[in-house]
Amino acid sequence: MTEISAAIQPVLQAKYDSTRSQIDLALLGQTLDAQRQTGDAINQLIRDVVVLQEQISKGHIDIRV
Repeated sequence: MTEISAAIQPVLQAKYDSTRSQIDLALLGQTLDAQRQTGDAINQLIRDVVVLQEQISKGHIDIRV
């Protein structure tokens, strides 16, 4: 087997680094999307609790299926 030329090694390393950065950015984007969805779900739960508290204070609860 032959060794990779010393002139080619930096080029291959740069390509590897570029590809790795693209993968890392894609994973970061997916993580942020998941966190955004979790935050949206929490906000919806809080809104639902507010509505429920308002209904309880009025003496009734509107149950929707």
